[in-house]
Amino acid sequence: MVPAELIELGEQALVAVTSSIAKGAPLVQCQLLASRFYEALKHELREESQLDTAKRDMLIAVAGRCDRVAAASISPGALLGELRSAIGMLQPGGHSMASQQVRSRPRLRLIQGGLSGN
Repeated sequence: MVPAELIELGEQALVAVTSSIAKGAPLVQCQLLASRFYEALKHELREESQLDTAKRDMLIAVAGRCDRVAAASISPGALLGELRSAIGMLQPGGHSMASQQVRSRPRLRLIQGGLSGN
Protein backbone atom coordinates (compact mmCIF):
# COMPACT_ATOMS: atom_id res chain seq x y z
CA MET A 1 0.00 0.00 0.00
CA VAL A 2 1.28 3.45 -0.95
CA PRO A 3 1.34 6.00 1.88
CA ALA A 4 -1.74 8.22 1.84
CA GLU A 5 0.52 11.27 2.25
CA LEU A 6 2.16 10.53 -1.10
CA ILE A 7 -1.19 10.30 -2.86
CA GLU A 8 -2.37 13.48 -1.15
CA LEU A 9 0.79 15.30 -2.19
CA GLY A 10 0.22 14.16 -5.76
CA GLU A 11 -3.37 15.39 -5.68
CA GLN A 12 -2.22 18.76 -4.32
CA ALA A 13 0.38 19.02 -7.07
CA LEU A 14 -2.26 18.21 -9.67
CA VAL A 15 -4.59 20.94 -8.38
CA ALA A 16 -1.75 23.49 -8.35
CA VAL A 17 -0.52 22.54 -11.83
CA THR A 18 -4.05 22.52 -13.24
CA SER A 19 -4.73 25.98 -11.84
CA SER A 20 -1.42 27.33 -13.12
CA ILE A 21 -1.96 25.98 -16.63
CA ALA A 22 -5.47 27.42 -16.71
CA LYS A 23 -4.01 30.83 -15.79
CA GLY A 24 -1.41 30.57 -18.55
CA ALA A 25 1.61 30.16 -16.26
CA PRO A 26 4.94 29.24 -17.87
CA LEU A 27 5.48 25.52 -18.33
CA VAL A 28 8.61 25.55 -16.15
CA GLN A 29 6.59 26.93 -13.25
CA CYS A 30 4.06 24.11 -13.65
CA GLN A 31 6.85 21.55 -13.72
CA LEU A 32 8.29 22.99 -10.51
CA LEU A 33 4.90 22.61 -8.84
CA ALA A 34 4.88 18.93 -9.78
CA SER A 35 8.48 18.38 -8.65
CA ARG A 36 7.60 18.22 -4.93
CA PHE A 37 5.46 15.14 -5.62
CA TYR A 38 8.24 13.61 -7.73
CA GLU A 39 10.81 14.19 -4.98
CA ALA A 40 8.51 12.56 -2.40
CA LEU A 41 8.05 9.60 -4.75
CA LYS A 42 11.82 9.18 -5.17
CA HIS A 43 12.23 9.42 -1.39
CA GLU A 44 9.64 6.65 -0.94
CA LEU A 45 11.59 4.43 -3.34
CA ARG A 46 14.86 5.05 -1.47
CA GLU A 47 13.41 4.60 2.02
CA GLU A 48 11.47 1.46 1.30
CA SER A 49 14.28 -0.90 0.36
CA GLN A 50 12.21 -3.83 1.56
CA LEU A 51 9.27 -3.16 -0.74
CA ASP A 52 7.54 -6.09 -2.28
CA THR A 53 8.28 -6.46 -5.97
CA ALA A 54 4.83 -5.39 -7.17
CA LYS A 55 4.87 -2.18 -5.12
CA ARG A 56 8.41 -1.34 -6.17
CA ASP A 57 7.59 -1.93 -9.85
CA MET A 58 4.52 0.28 -9.55
CA LEU A 59 6.51 3.10 -7.91
CA ILE A 60 9.17 2.82 -10.61
CA ALA A 61 6.47 3.07 -13.29
CA VAL A 62 5.00 6.14 -11.58
CA ALA A 63 8.48 7.68 -11.40
CA GLY A 64 8.81 7.10 -15.15
CA ARG A 65 5.63 9.14 -15.70
CA CYS A 66 7.10 11.89 -13.55
CA ASP A 67 10.29 11.82 -15.64
CA ARG A 68 8.16 12.62 -18.67
CA VAL A 69 6.54 15.55 -16.81
CA ALA A 70 10.01 17.05 -16.41
CA ALA A 71 10.81 16.92 -20.15
CA ALA A 72 11.48 20.36 -21.64
CA SER A 73 9.49 19.54 -24.76
CA ILE A 74 6.27 18.47 -23.02
CA SER A 75 3.08 20.38 -23.73
CA PRO A 76 0.84 21.62 -20.91
CA GLY A 77 -1.83 19.09 -21.86
CA ALA A 78 0.64 16.23 -21.89
CA LEU A 79 2.06 17.37 -18.55
CA LEU A 80 -1.40 17.18 -17.00
CA GLY A 81 -2.05 13.81 -18.62
CA GLU A 82 1.18 12.30 -17.29
CA LEU A 83 0.60 13.72 -13.82
CA ARG A 84 -2.98 12.43 -13.75
CA SER A 85 -1.81 9.03 -14.90
CA ALA A 86 0.94 8.89 -12.27
CA ILE A 87 -1.48 9.74 -9.47
CA GLY A 88 -4.08 7.33 -10.83
CA MET A 89 -1.52 4.52 -10.74
CA LEU A 90 -1.05 5.12 -7.00
CA GLN A 91 -4.77 4.89 -6.25
CA PRO A 92 -5.97 1.49 -4.98
CA GLY A 93 -8.80 1.33 -7.53
CA GLY A 94 -7.04 3.45 -10.13
CA HIS A 95 -9.37 6.39 -9.40
CA SER A 96 -8.39 9.90 -8.48
CA MET A 97 -9.63 13.43 -8.77
CA ALA A 98 -7.29 13.49 -11.75
CA SER A 99 -10.10 12.36 -14.01
CA GLN A 100 -11.58 15.85 -14.02
CA GLN A 101 -11.27 17.66 -17.31
CA VAL A 102 -9.49 21.00 -17.31
CA ARG A 103 -9.54 23.68 -19.93
CA SER A 104 -6.36 25.55 -20.53
CA ARG A 105 -6.00 28.83 -22.33
CA PRO A 106 -5.55 28.43 -26.07
CA ARG A 107 -2.00 28.99 -27.22
CA LEU A 108 -0.87 30.33 -30.55
CA ARG A 109 1.91 28.37 -32.20
CA LEU A 110 4.21 29.44 -34.99
CA ILE A 111 4.15 27.20 -38.03
CA GLN A 112 7.49 27.41 -39.74
CA GLY A 113 7.70 27.10 -43.44
CA GLY A 114 7.99 29.23 -46.45
CA LEU A 115 6.90 29.73 -49.94
CA SER A 116 8.04 27.07 -52.32
CA GLY A 117 9.05 27.95 -55.82
CA ASN A 118 11.89 30.41 -55.35
